[in-house]
Amino acid sequence: MGFILSKIILFLVLPPSSLIIVMALGFLLVKRHPRLAKVFIVAGFSILYLISIRPVSDALIKPLESSFSPLVKDSALIPANTIVVLTGGAVDLSWLGISPRPSKASLSRLIYGMTLYRQIPGATIVISGGSGDFEKQNISEADAMKDIAVSLDFPPKDILIEKDSRNTIESVRELNKLIGNKKITLVTSAYHMKRAAAMFKKIGMDIVPAPTDYISEQKTISLYSFIPRTDNLATSTVAFYEYMSFAWYRINGNV
Repeated sequence: MGFILSKIILFLVLPPSSLIIVMALGFLLVKRHPRLAKVFIVAGFSILYLISIRPVSDALIKPLESSFSPLVKDSALIPANTIVVLTGGAVDLSWLGISPRPSKASLSRLIYGMTLYRQIPGATIVISGGSGDFEKQNISEADAMKDIAVSLDFPPKDILIEKDSRNTIESVRELNKLIGNKKITLVTSAYHMKRAAAMFKKIGMDIVPAPTDYISEQKTISLYSFIPRTDNLATSTVAFYEYMSFAWYRINGNV
């Protein structure tokens, strides 16, 4: 129950829910407190516009995605042959009568993990993640990713799965039980790497960060950049989620 409640509160605090609530309060206060209502409405619309344009969303996500450099062959970092791939969601397709499929983030992470597997002698992949979505608790994101990997002729014997965790900190704890403090190559989305790496290091695990699934291109600003778009809003929301989560876990001593 605590996990579900925390998720609901988080979704209400994040945009666009929080901005809709602010604007709704403004409209409710129009008759009794017109000045305060105007502040709420203007602030809500202004922030919604700003976080929906690319210069702002890029500025928010860039510090996260640049926390660690991409893992390249000539890097001084030597990848470990235990490759941990963190899940990033799954799509419930039961309404079509087929099994769940990895989300775009999960698929991107999986493909990169499989690419590293081909490059590192004697490697194994550990896919970690049950379901962090309280509406889809019966779905195992790790299983969905493994099914795709096997369908692409990846050897099942070289894949381990951990499907009890519901979020990053639970993944870290479960993986520590499963593989101990051995050195790992950690694969996750670039925007998520800062928080994930800090959690693994806090628990004493030695990691080589292998970020992937970059969502910002940091393009040159043009007139087109100031047109609000849903993908920019999604990027800003991801950034806010990561900043808030990192702060929360720091307060709780997990990073």
